[in-house]
Amino acid sequence: MASNNWRNSLHTFVDETNQIFTITNVPPIINMSPISDSEFLTNFNSGSVLRPRLSIQSLPELPFVLHRDPVGDPLLSRLFLDPATIVLAHFERGWALPENIRNAWIRLEKGLLYVSELLLTSTERSSCGASARHAIRHHEHWPPPEDFGYRQAHESAHTAKRSILRAHLAFRLLVARCSLAIALWLFPGADEGHGLPRRGITHYDADPDTFVPEWVSFLRRERVPDSWIDALCDSIITDFSINLRVGTIVDPVECGWFAILPVLRAANIPVFVIWRNKSIVQSAASSPLMKSFSPRSLTEVLLALQHPPIGKPRIVTLCRGDETRPLPDYSAFDGSTPPFGPYQRPHELRTEFLRRRERYHVDQARQETQSQMQWRQQRIADADAGLPPFRRSRVYLWVQAQLIYPDLPPQWLKYDYRYPISPSAYRSLWMVHPPHCRQYDPYFDEWDFWFPPEWEQSREEGTDLDPDIVASRSKQRVPQTEGAKNASEKMVAATVWDEQDLLIPTPQDRQIRTIDFLPNDHLQAWYGLSVADMRTYDEVNYSKWAKGLWNHFSQMSSQFPSGEAIQKCIAGWTWAMLEGSWDSPALAFTWDLDKRHPMYLLRAEATDPRNVISMDHHQAPVRQSERDDIARWVSVTFRKDPVTQSWSLFTSAMGALLLVRRIHDAQTSLDALLILIGAGIPCRTGILLPRPPSPIPDMLAPSVRLLRLPYRKRGERPSLTDYDAYCQRVLELSRRPYLRAAWLKGGIVWRILMEVTGSFPSENVTTSLPHEVVQGPSAAVEHYSVITVDREGSSFYDDELSLAELDIISGVVRVYTGIGAQTEDVSWWPKHHAWVKGSSYTGIWTSLDEHWFQQRLKNIYEGEAHPLNSHEWREALRKRKTTRSLATVVEKQSWDFTYRNFALPSLSTS
Repeated sequence: MASNNWRNSLHTFVDETNQIFTITNVPPIINMSPISDSEFLTNFNSGSVLRPRLSIQSLPELPFVLHRDPVGDPLLSRLFLDPATIVLAHFERGWALPENIRNAWIRLEKGLLYVSELLLTSTERSSCGASARHAIRHHEHWPPPEDFGYRQAHESAHTAKRSILRAHLAFRLLVARCSLAIALWLFPGADEGHGLPRRGITHYDADPDTFVPEWVSFLRRERVPDSWIDALCDSIITDFSINLRVGTIVDPVECGWFAILPVLRAANIPVFVIWRNKSIVQSAASSPLMKSFSPRSLTEVLLALQHPPIGKPRIVTLCRGDETRPLPDYSAFDGSTPPFGPYQRPHELRTEFLRRRERYHVDQARQETQSQMQWRQQRIADADAGLPPFRRSRVYLWVQAQLIYPDLPPQWLKYDYRYPISPSAYRSLWMVHPPHCRQYDPYFDEWDFWFPPEWEQSREEGTDLDPDIVASRSKQRVPQTEGAKNASEKMVAATVWDEQDLLIPTPQDRQIRTIDFLPNDHLQAWYGLSVADMRTYDEVNYSKWAKGLWNHFSQMSSQFPSGEAIQKCIAGWTWAMLEGSWDSPALAFTWDLDKRHPMYLLRAEATDPRNVISMDHHQAPVRQSERDDIARWVSVTFRKDPVTQSWSLFTSAMGALLLVRRIHDAQTSLDALLILIGAGIPCRTGILLPRPPSPIPDMLAPSVRLLRLPYRKRGERPSLTDYDAYCQRVLELSRRPYLRAAWLKGGIVWRILMEVTGSFPSENVTTSLPHEVVQGPSAAVEHYSVITVDREGSSFYDDELSLAELDIISGVVRVYTGIGAQTEDVSWWPKHHAWVKGSSYTGIWTSLDEHWFQQRLKNIYEGEAHPLNSHEWREALRKRKTTRSLATVVEKQSWDFTYRNFALPSLSTS
């Protein structure tokens, strides 16, 4: 994604009346509403909330209003409906919201009110200190949704819908109030000189792996349930990324918010400052705080005056120094192709997509196995019974593209866009979508939701609300007594616990599936160990490694050859390999890389694999934070590879020789890739580039929900519900296109993804894997990482996971150490680097690995296993050192063998 750093800089521009403005945290589109408080309250409509307005002495939450609906947010999806078109329920007392939606709204309102009030009334202990609280302590907030009567039954459907519409808007402002409260804890206020603070000394700029956000620590001390805090951490409520919120207009002459301006700026809230005359600009220069918001020079102001807004749609010119920038800038868009979602074609409408997918069903029904048919029929029965989607199902919401892309060209605003939904939002969306607005496809196990055709998703102006919407604001707010606060706390805490049913439903697909292994196949395919003659030799030590022989290969005894004679030969091979005795007769009839072996891999009487496969050898770059154990890669190319294939296959030396041994199953790089993924062997699909790829314009990349790790108290043991929440996070992460990199990592990352997603490529790799895994690097070039050392000015690049994403996959939980806000990592599964450095890692997934994984998973489901820290994982993975040592020796010999026999003649030895 292109950097948005320029948006944080101060820019100057003018409006149609040549009024001078400065702006920091530039939004996608500038659409201001510079009206006063009195005008705002008398001419209020829902559209005016979505534009920054002139702020004086009230409603400090308005800058934090989200400028578009939170699509797929776990907490807020229950609000993602059209209040004007919702189907009401008719009760004996009158018309009202359906009971399930009403209860969900009540729980959400109570939780947001409690958390926001708790944080707002305790900001003396936050980063911004008392100054920010004092700046807004007398400012009124918008009334809570309950005040507008959505909980009650009404005499007519019209009255009920009007009440729901008002409450829905009040929820939008309540969400903003909660974001304001968290921002006051997360970001610092003005320093002692009333200027902007230095970022280097603030907590929000600290290492997130070390410090817990202050608001999280505070809510834990106040005994707010973990489920609610985790939900807030995962919600857009606590996401302060650029381009999310409406912002505010500040008049330097009269504004009661000066103390929180640094908070707004740090939280990426657009801050417009109106400069009515030159004298105001000059006086601002003497204020350390306002100086940072004032025009940088007279030249910049004159340049802005020369570029007033033009065109339809309206284009505003931003000026900084002697440079100008149009906003919005549509030049980055390809004018021929609108945005489109997963599996959707460009320009394709929802109805066209559903019809096209329906045509595939005849072929799918003909090709499916008996077990697949039974599974499909069960899913159909569950859907017909009205059950909501299971967590492994995929759910998509059809919306207009403008909800996903903030500054889309006008001609594409109304285009259909298929947006993927996170599992934690499934039940909320299910609840607010009537049956005629959802459809299930059992062949793909996918749900598609949409809204009634009459729902207008863009409400720039919005529906005017009656003046009495603000009637309750005239009442003076009564501070809560301590007793009332405690009573509210108990009520809210009970309600928050109920949120688990909506956010983390008990999965119906919790099951343990085992990978099947063919006896003896592992020894031959991976180690090249093939016993052709069982004779023994006096100079070979057959007893040294004979005890527990299968453990040296990370195998279960049931998967290991059982005959005494063959085990003796294998023990002799193990001794020769670990001793480095390459001339030993123990290798002559046991190892297919030994020229004396009857089945030598390059024997003259067999088809030469070099006529089918060519290889090249590459050094992997040294990383500051090592993510893999592979320091060298072997690129494998097949003669039958299509000329249109843009990527090259990379794997370990042992992986490359496994492909040679299975050459009848692998005729192309795609065949080979499927084999490697099916066995859990690390591999990459690199594309050759002369330099790191340029990020795509940020407008073209749909925003993704931030996934954060949960925090727990010291000594608190995460529950099975926490494990279910972890699985939901991994599922959501796995559906991002560049997460194909997780399938290519092999090892524990590969196995976790298999278990959580229910895709078992080891059984049927062609039907189980997501199709994007085998398509080569994704289009998300911002997630590319170099996989080979630069050679002749170019390197190979492929999708890569960040350390934070690897932590999510391993199930990291931050646990307080008891030293301030410091935490340590514990995880449900070992981290990737811990796994590859473990003594039992052999570079492939083995039957012993699988046995261990199944036993731990069973213990987790039975509540007998809990997350471990790094030391505990080191001990848990400390098995026989011989296992790792043996695999390392074979890998080294495999590298030398492929280098001597398969390397290109022009290969450099570097």
